[in-house]
Amino acid sequence: MPLVQDHLPFEDLPEVPTASLWCQRWNAGQHSWQHVRDGGFDARRYRVDVIPTAPAKAFVLAHHYSRSYPAATVQFGLFDVAGGQCRLSGVAAFGVPVSRTVLTKPLPELRPSAHPSH
Repeated sequence: MPLVQDHLPFEDLPEVPTASLWCQRWNAGQHSWQHVRDGGFDARRYRVDVIPTAPAKAFVLAHHYSRSYPAATVQFGLFDVAGGQCRLSGVAAFGVPVSRTVLTKPLPELRPSAHPSH
């Protein structure tokens, strides 16, 4: 039986909104699209919360290719809540960049905040 692929609901867009039934995957610098029914990302299964450093660091050290944890000021956990369980499935750690060019090089119009940090 030949494989029939649905046509994407959007044309010529670099990304599809997360409410879509399609998700973008990257491999070796090339992107492809995967339908939720075929194992693509289903946002309804997940929630995001701020988490303490210890579980974030343990997760990153166990799963990230560099086996190192950054100097983070805040970290968020991606939790799979399907089936009534709450399992940590991903971490995003944010810190203070080493230099302003981390942001101003890709965003040259960006100006530093005039407000003091809290």
